[in-house]
Order: sequence, then structure tokens, then C-alpha cells
Amino acid sequence: MFKYSLAFLSSLLLLSNSVSALNPLSNLDNNLLNIPNKITQSNNVDISKSVYNLSKQITVEITTNNNRGSGTLLSKNNNTYLVLTNAHVTDNSNTITLKTHDGNTHQGTLVNNPIINTVPDNYDLAIIQFTSEENYTIPTESINIPSKNNPIISAGYVAETGEYLVTAGKVTHTLTKSFKEGYSIGYTNNIKQGMSGGPILNSMGELIGINGRSAYPILNIGYGYPDETIPTDEQIQEYRQVSWGIPINTLLTHIQEEIAIAYNLPLPQTLPNIEPNAYTGYMAELEAKAKQFVVKIDSSSQANGSGVIIAKEGNIYTVLTTNHVLCEKGWNAIANDPCIEQYNYTITTHDGKTRNIDKSTIIRQQGIDLAVFTFESEENYAVAELADYNPQVDEYVFVVGFPKIGNNEPQFFLSGGEVHEKEQALIATLPTREYLQKQQLSLLETVSFITELYDLAYTSITYGGMSGAAVLDAQGRVMGIHGVVEGTVGGNRGFGYSLGIPIQTFVASQDLFNLNSLFLTTTKPKISQQQRQEISNTISDINIADTRATAKVWIERGAKLWRLGRHEQAVKAYEQSIKQNDPDNVYLAWYGKGLALASNQQYQGAITAFEQAINTLPSPSNNDYSAWFHSNIFSQQSVVYRYLEEYEKALTAIDQGIQLSPNNPNYYNEKWKVLYQLNRYDEALKAINQGIQLAPRAVWYSHRGLIYNEQEKFDLALADFNKAIQLNPNLATVYYNRGLVYEQQEKFDLALTDLSKAIELEPNNILAYNSRGLLYKKQEKFDLALADYNKAIEVNPKLATVYYNRGLVYEQQEKFDFALADFTKAIELEPNNILAYNSRGLLYKKQEKFDLALADFSKAIQLAPTSPEAYLNRGLLYKKQEQLDLALTDFTKAIELEPNNILAYNSRGLLYKKQEKFDFALADFNQVSQLNPNNILAYNSRGVLYLIQKQFDLALADFNQAIQLDPNYAEAYKNRGLLYKKQEQWDLALADYNKVLEIESKSPVIYLNRGIIYSNQQQWDLALADFNQAINLNHLLTDAYLNRGIIHEKQKQFDLALYDFNTALETNPNYSITYKLRGNLFYKQKKWDLALADYNSYILFEPNNDLAYVRRGLVYFQQKQWDLALADYNKALEINPNQAEAYMGQGLLYFSTEQLPKAITNAEKAAKLYSQQGDTMSYQKAQQLLNLIEQKMNTN
Repeated sequence: MFKYSLAFLSSLLLLSNSVSALNPLSNLDNNLLNIPNKITQSNNVDISKSVYNLSKQITVEITTNNNRGSGTLLSKNNNTYLVLTNAHVTDNSNTITLKTHDGNTHQGTLVNNPIINTVPDNYDLAIIQFTSEENYTIPTESINIPSKNNPIISAGYVAETGEYLVTAGKVTHTLTKSFKEGYSIGYTNNIKQGMSGGPILNSMGELIGINGRSAYPILNIGYGYPDETIPTDEQIQEYRQVSWGIPINTLLTHIQEEIAIAYNLPLPQTLPNIEPNAYTGYMAELEAKAKQFVVKIDSSSQANGSGVIIAKEGNIYTVLTTNHVLCEKGWNAIANDPCIEQYNYTITTHDGKTRNIDKSTIIRQQGIDLAVFTFESEENYAVAELADYNPQVDEYVFVVGFPKIGNNEPQFFLSGGEVHEKEQALIATLPTREYLQKQQLSLLETVSFITELYDLAYTSITYGGMSGAAVLDAQGRVMGIHGVVEGTVGGNRGFGYSLGIPIQTFVASQDLFNLNSLFLTTTKPKISQQQRQEISNTISDINIADTRATAKVWIERGAKLWRLGRHEQAVKAYEQSIKQNDPDNVYLAWYGKGLALASNQQYQGAITAFEQAINTLPSPSNNDYSAWFHSNIFSQQSVVYRYLEEYEKALTAIDQGIQLSPNNPNYYNEKWKVLYQLNRYDEALKAINQGIQLAPRAVWYSHRGLIYNEQEKFDLALADFNKAIQLNPNLATVYYNRGLVYEQQEKFDLALTDLSKAIELEPNNILAYNSRGLLYKKQEKFDLALADYNKAIEVNPKLATVYYNRGLVYEQQEKFDFALADFTKAIELEPNNILAYNSRGLLYKKQEKFDLALADFSKAIQLAPTSPEAYLNRGLLYKKQEQLDLALTDFTKAIELEPNNILAYNSRGLLYKKQEKFDFALADFNQVSQLNPNNILAYNSRGVLYLIQKQFDLALADFNQAIQLDPNYAEAYKNRGLLYKKQEQWDLALADYNKVLEIESKSPVIYLNRGIIYSNQQQWDLALADFNQAINLNHLLTDAYLNRGIIHEKQKQFDLALYDFNTALETNPNYSITYKLRGNLFYKQKKWDLALADYNSYILFEPNNDLAYVRRGLVYFQQKQWDLALADYNKALEINPNQAEAYMGQGLLYFSTEQLPKAITNAEKAAKLYSQQGDTMSYQKAQQLLNLIEQKMNTN
């Protein structure tokens, strides 16, 4: 309920003969009011008797405890009537008496909260309801909006006498922005006190509003606006001279929907209107700046446009606008027809001065919808700064011009928005039939015309009259000229974006316009965070009404909300239109809802909405049917199906669109996208060729280049990318695509140049940063790669792919914690990211966190059970855990899913090799070679298998083949070097190891192996140098310490040798041979207890090693623990009956204990075995023992 705090306050606003409620005890001149059954007329207005009768029938007299006034019968529901009046009449009274024209009285009650909550509480409206069995006239079917200068009558009951009075006059004001209390109709009628709430009718008897205020109030406080602004003093004086009423349209707009439905109230008639914003702060500065150089252009045809002052030379100013503002044509003209010469044009500058445009100064160019003209003035007008740079998607823009809505005068208007991706905008933007006719273009010509010239798309809400308007950047520099009003279908229901011509296009052709000196800048806008926030708030706070409206209006609201990115609100607006089921609009509402749902990624709902749009289309026989619009619904369906990855359905939809509109090149581009996703490249090529033939756009050449790239026709791809760049050198995506081709060709410098160019044109191009990062990674320029990934994340912190790729770089840098964090973040952002699970699993595996690795590989398999990679990775993990059966199952599954998976065959072959199932392993390696005769991995793996089987010639042949295929394949050199080492071809082995180190200078194992060869060649210094380098590269490399210790022992540097053996045990306490070597060292040093401890450990690790028992037996022998020594020798012989050292040890033991026969027997066995084994030195020692035994026996 809208109320005044005091009834007295209302009366202060008016003169003594005002329309406010009057205390019945007040005394007025009865002669002025006693005019029964007569109409007081003014301005020579003739009112018919029927209108007078109607006014009396719908006017009621209202009496409350303190006031008297009037009301207007509005509607009825069964026997309950609604009466509309002013809040200041009822003043929240509990007792309300109504008297109808028949003299009957009725008790009325106020309707609680009849107006929606978004309306200010001080609206001067109230609704009363009463019941009656009488059938009173209601005006619901005869309601209209006020029109200026139209004759009207006002009716009501004079408060003092209760007499019914009608006064005549005309409408003087219809405000687009009402006063705080809702008043917006100004009229000349003389309104008496008590007539508040009475009806205002036009000469046709249509209800247009109710009375509320009379002219010449005592105070001026009633003329403020809801936004707290006030009119100028001159305007207030003007407004004081007329009476004011509230339009019935205001009530119909703001009444609660439940009441409107219950009483069958009509929908409001929405007047075309723009409410300018009252900007503050930085936005106010931008607006003030733009006002100085943006001009209004009017035509004698009553059309209008806008323009921008771009140059000044002396007192001659140059204005830039669109050509179609200054070149109007008849509706039946063709494209090449000349402009209509009878139309003349004027220009109005910000100071209100209007000048005729000298048409002889107009310069225009064929193919560019731009024109310039000059005017002369001694005034000092501002010249716009032109922004000659390529704007980025999502950058802020402001369109500034003079829209003309309906019959309203054009007014200055600034509309904020953001740059939109052009290709999407073109698909969504549908020019009006009027636009097509005005441009004198067919649909095909229009698409070509718009797509090639209007390279700037943005979300700013624009209107007719803004053609030629300035498109400003965030610093108020002119970055484009607005050209195409928002795309619509039938009337002005907008579906699409605004399109303009970039200043870059104009600057490139300025010589054609005879312009040399322009105020240019090429720098991007620089604004503070606070200014950026102000701009963002301004755009997000753009008010789109949500009051009652017709289906058509709800569609227009939905389109604006969609354009502003408020997709959920847009959906609700379209649903309001759909609810009305207006056949002229319902299909458009369904279409708009589909667009909004798709933009909000609610794709299934969008598909349903588009289907409903098709189902509710006018029949082809209906004049409102548009095959073009019908086809566009199919096109949008295709886009959504493509997002859903339902490509066959997408293809069906776009083919239906093409069938309806075979000359729309956009549809062939959409078909290309679908077929490209289906990898049906030949068909995709045919589709995009048709698109290019109809409209040779730069982007479409780029799309064709992508097909050629997939077909590995790189020259053709490059030719298309070059053509695209020739057509549009500022298209970042083309440089990006060409860069990818160069990368495939390993022309890394060219690729880097193109990716950098793409970033220069679009500093927020995430794909370009990501791809350049990958290129830097490939070049091992990790810092540069990280810088690119960091920038991409800064631009969009929610892109999983970038985190994943950065994680790979961190992994290569062995920054495993960072890599792990990035893989985890990628999974958090994209829970179905199989690559991230696989990579994180591999990292966990590397860190030996096998349970976590297994969980990730299993999750990847769950997400993609037909993807072989996860099975392969899990199989490798199982293999590492020695769960060979599980590993074999996974490798086999990977091969089943991808029979040509070389890595899976190779991995399974290696597993079979580990299981010593050499035939199976060989079969898998052969399969790899068959699948790819140039696969070096297969030759290397099979060569290793042959090496194990000691088929050295076959192994050598495979290693040679691998090296021939890739002269820098280090693994093959390693394995061939190992083969040569086994064959004791030291020089050849050394040559291979040298080659490996040339390829991989930091391979510790190769330094180790080369050091071993140098040791075998007794090149101790070289060997020591290699072992030292191996240890420097890997301080945990146990074998390097062991071999260095052996050399130190040979060189009798026992302390150094002991340090190395000790360090070897620190790095690997379970490496048994270390105990043997250190035990040998202690034995040499006669440190028997230490030697014994090491040999005990040696035996503990290798209980079946016969030599270990021999070594311990020797220690026991030195300690003269004969029984223990003898037990160890026997154990050695039990394990290996041909262990000559054990027999030799027993011989010495028996000799020392003077058991000479046994000594002879064992010494002879030792000598025989030494001889058989070719161990000449040991054989000689056995012979020496035999000689000593014989000597001792002879002595005895």
C-alpha cells in the first residue's frame, strides 16, 4: 500500500482549489462546483455525450473518516469490484464508503499490498474493493496510453458539494520518467478538490489514467524523481502550470500478478523508452568526455543517426559516421542504386547548435560502410582520440550516440558492454527485414557485407539512431563506429549482438577519405582497479524491468538480459512470454530461452526449447513465417548438440538448416565444425569450401587450413592460413593455427613467432600461451614455459589443461610437489580428466607411492574403460610390484583395446622376458616390428632378449638397426656397448659408451660402465675419473662406490677403499657383494673378526653361495677354528661339488693339522679342478701344496 504519513502534507502541495481530499467542513464557493450534468470545457474540446456518460458510470465518490475524494471503477470478479484511487484519498482509513453513479453506497476495504515490492512505497495509488449484486460498467476493454496534445476529460466528485464534475482539456506532458509518486501525465484540465482518483479519458472514451494533482501547488516538493534527481528550475515552473495524473498503464505495469489474473486486468501497453543513467565518478567523466565529440545527425526523412568529430583543421571539422546514415534509399531499390538526393541532413553538436550538412563534403568508399563530411564553425569542439589497436574479447566498451525510440526525440545515450567473440556474435545476430531493405542487400550479400566489414562485436544494448555512434574503450578513445542495430526477428525483439567497424579498418583506408592528420593511439587502455570496478558495476547494474508486460516485451527483456550475460534472468523473462502463449511470439520466446539455456551450459534444456520453437513456428503459409529463422533454429540446435558431443544429431540439424537456407554460409561453417569433430575430413572440406564460395571469410580459410593440417597437407594448410592473414592480419586464431603447423614441421622458430604474434594480438589468448608453453617445454626452456602457463592461469584460473601442462614441466624439473599440486588441481577442476589421473599416477609411481598410483590408474580406467593408456600404466605398476599376472592381464587388455598399440606389445614382451618366456617375448617384439618396421624400441627390446639368450649376432643386428634408424638413440648404444663388454671388445664398447655420453652427458650408469671397462684395461686413472663422475651425478649409485673401492684396494689405498665400501652399504644395506668385498679387504688387513662379520652377512643374504662359505672358511682357518672352517668347506662342496677353492681350503686345513693323507686327497682334487677350469695360477698353488705335503711325509 502506498500512503502518505499525513493527509495534511498532501494538501500543502496544492492550491486551495486543488485536487487533494478536502475536509467536508471546509467552505468553498459553491457556485464554482454546482455544475450538475454539465461538462466544463476548455481549449475548445468537444466531448461526446457517450464519453460523458461513460465517465459518470465508472466514477465513484469516496468518503473516509477525514477525507472525500473520487475513484475509478476498474474491474470485477463475480460480484466483487475493484476501484482505483489515490493513496492520499484513502489515507489508510479503516472506514471507506463508496457511492456509485446510481446513488447506492457500498462499504469498501483497502486491498493490502496491491503493488509489487520493487515499486517505491510512496506511489500515490490505492485499490479498494467492494461487493454488489449490481452490474456496473467497467472500462477494462477500453484502456489506452496518453498521447500529447490529444483531447481528454477528467471526472470526479467535488469534495465540498458532492456534485459530479467533468472538465475538458488536452495532454501536455507524457514523462518517460515519472515523479516519485508515479505522476507522469500532465494536462490542462481544471481539477477541483475531491476529484483525486477520478478517471481521465481520451476522446474515444478510453481510460488513460486517474487524477491526482492540480496546477499551481503551494510547494514544489512533488517534482522529484525516484532516483533522487530533480528537474531544472525552468522545468519545474513549466510543470507547475498543469495538472498531473497517474497513467492507468502504471497500475497495470506494477499491480500484483495475482490480482491482475483474478480480475482479468489487461497487460500494460509498453511505450518505447530509454531511461538514461545518472552516472557518477569515473563513468560520469567518460560520459562528459564523449558528449564533447559525439554529434546527432538528423534527416529530413525523420530518420536519424550519430557521428564522431575526428579531425579539425582551422575552423573545419571532420565527422565520421556510417555511410547508410547519409545514404538512404527507397524500399524497392537495389544495392547499386544511388542515395535519395531529396533528403537533407543536419548535425547537432553538444552545445545544441544545429547546422546543415553540405552534401558536397561527404566522402564515401565502395565496400566500406563509412563516410566522412565536414562542417565549419568558430566554436572550439573536442576532437576524439582514435584507438588504433585490436581489442580483446571481454574488454569493456561503450557505445555513445543518439537513439530515437518511437516518437520521442533522440537523446544522448551511453551504453556499456564488453567485446564479444565475433564469430559467435555473427551466428547469433539476425538482421531485421528493415535492415536488409535499408542496405539493399540479399541475405547472402548481407552475410558477406556484415562478416567482412563489421569486425567488432559487443554486448552493449543499442537502438535505432545509434548507427554511426562512437564505440569507446575504457579510456574514452574511439575504437570503432557502431553500424548494425541489434539483430531481430519481426519487429524489435532483439536476438544478437551489436556490430561495429573497427577504427583499424578506417585508419587503414584514411587516405581514401583524404585524411592525413588524425589523433591516434595504439596503446591499450590503462585504468585503475577502482575505475574497472566502477565500469563493471555500471554494466552489471543495468536495469531491465521485470514488471507485467506483453509477450513481445518479455522477449525483448530476455534478449537484453541474455546479451548482458544474465542467463538465468533471461530464461525467466522468456518463460513469462511463453506463459502467455501468444502465437505471434511464443516461438520467438522458445528460441530465446534456448539461446539463454545454451549460454548457461544447460544444453539438454536448450535442445528442448529449440524443439518447442520449431513446433510453435507459424506455418509456412503464414506471412510471419521465415524460412531463414526456421533454419537458424536448426543451426542453434546443431551448435548445442555439438557441445553435447552428439555429433550425428548435430549433423542432422545443420543439414535441415541448410535445406531451408542453402545460401547461408554460416551453416556450412557449422557443418564443418561437426564433421571436423567426427574426423570426417573429406566431407568437412566440402562443407567449408561451400562456405568460402558463398562468403570468403578469413576465419573460414583458417578452418579449411585445419582440415589440411589433419590430412598432413601442410603446404595447403599454410596457404590457407596465409590467405586468412592476408584478409585479416589481426586475427589471432590464424597465427595460432599456423604456428601449430610450423611446430609439426619442427620449424620451431616460425612456430614461436606465430604463437607470439597471436599473444600480441590477444594478450589473454590462453590457447596461445598454452601452446607456446608446450613449445618451450619441448625446447627445454622450462622457465619460459612456466611463465606462459602462469600467465594463462592468471587469465583463467579454472582451465584444467594449463595446470596439467605446467605440472608436466614441474615434473621434468623434478619439482615433484609442485607437479603433484598441479595434477591434483587439474583433477579438481575437471574430475574426469583422464590425462591428469594418468600423469599423477605416474608421479606417485616414481615416488614409490604405489597405492596412490594404483588408485589413479584405476580411476582413469573407470572413467575411460576403453582407453588403453591407463591399462598400460597400471600394468607397468603391477610389473614393478612384481605382480606379474596382474600386469600381464592389463598389458593384454591394452592390446585388446588397441591391437596396434606398440608400447603395450613392447611392455608385455619385456614382462615375458622377465618371466623367461622368451618365445612369447620374441613374438611380441616381432609384432612391434611388423606394426612399425622403423620402431627403434622394438629392435632395442628384441636385441636385449637376444643378448640374454647369448645370441650375440642377432642382438648386434637389432642394436645396429635401431642405431641406423635413430643415430641418437642412446639406449641402443648402451645395450650394444654392454654386448661388446660381454664379448670383451673393450674398444668397441668404449666407443658406444662415449657416444651415449655425447647424447646424454649426465648418464651416471654409462660413466660407471665405461669406468668398469677402463678397470678391465687397467687404466686406473680413467676408471677412477668415470667412477667419480658417476658418483657426482648420482651419489646413491652403489656400484660406482664398489668399483672405485676395488681400484683403491688394488692401489693399496685401504682407507679410501674402506670408505667406498662403507658408503656403498649406506646407499644399499642389502647389496650382498659389498659385504664380500669389504670382508676381503678386512681379510687382507688380517682383521679377522671384521672379515668374519662381513662374511656372515654375505652368507645371510646369499645362503646358497658356495664361494661365501669358502671365504668364511678361510677366516676360521686363520683363527685356527678348524671344525668351523671344515664345516664351511663342506657346505661349499655340498652346494657346488666342483668348488676347487673348497678342496684347496680343506687341503690346507688337513696339512696344518697333519692329516696328510686327507690333505693329499683334497689338494689333488683341487689341482684337477683348477686344471679343468683353466686356472693356471691356482693350479700351480695346488701343486705347491702337494709338494709341501710330500716333503712333510718324507720327513716323517
